[in-house]
Amino acid sequence: NKSWTCKKIRYGSEHLTVAITLSCLADAYEKLRNVKGAIKTYEEALKIRIAVLGKSHLDVGRLMHKLGRLASSRKDYAIADIYMMRALEIYAVNKLQPDHVFMREMARDNADIQAGLAFGQK
Repeated sequence: NKSWTCKKIRYGSEHLTVAITLSCLADAYEKLRNVKGAIKTYEEALKIRIAVLGKSHLDVGRLMHKLGRLASSRKDYAIADIYMMRALEIYAVNKLQPDHVFMREMARDNADIQAGLAFGQK
């Protein structure tokens, strides 16, 4: 948290370095099973990455994918589906092939989400 605050002061709130630091912090929250903290922090990083890199950048897609996976872990399947569809659009714009690791992860994660939706969960 201290590192993020220092970087925000040094670089400003819309700098890629701040977004990277936030993503690292969110990764730590995720590893500690603090899903709520991870989602909030990834969302902050996502806003910065969209502003700096553009809405179709692969890094933006990757964060959308992570947010979708986290929403799915909370059984928020409708929200997870929205994040995953947007990530998939970004992956397509970036011409990722079906055998790319992100696409393989997407297929697995999306199957879980679709199953959750099919069984009438959120």
